[in-house]
Amino acid sequence: MTLPSTGRSVPIAAFVAAVGGVLAIVSAPLAWATATMGSDSSSVGGLDKDYMNGKTEIVLGIVLLVLVAAWILNLRIPFIGLLVIVVGVAILAVPIATYFTTLYYPMSLKDTADAMNQLGGNTSFGIGFILAAVGGGLAIVGGGLGLMQKSA
Repeated sequence: MTLPSTGRSVPIAAFVAAVGGVLAIVSAPLAWATATMGSDSSSVGGLDKDYMNGKTEIVLGIVLLVLVAAWILNLRIPFIGLLVIVVGVAILAVPIATYFTTLYYPMSLKDTADAMNQLGGNTSFGIGFILAAVGGGLAIVGGGLGLMQKSA
């Protein structure tokens, strides 16, 4: 399916992927996790201190938007849908790595949540974490739709 845009048709898949790229960029400065202990609450964002997860999301979001712009302009890039999927997987990998590994934070979010629960506190995902995951998913869906359109 395509949408009319200045005399040419643009695949809806490209717009879906573009929304994923925008969400990845928007997620960067927002809170990625919140820890609450009693009445005290503390949030950590993607651009706090020397953390790289927000910066990684910004770079991947820009790369995705450049690919989508090339797609919309109908530039002949081989396997554009597959490239969009690969970048979408990378965008989705950032929140997953943030949760399970110490790649982006000194202590994984999972370990932090476990420690807070043992102390009687509570942790929750921040809006940045959620938007990054949704953005990666949308990029993957957009790229997949693009691949399906090419094969149809």
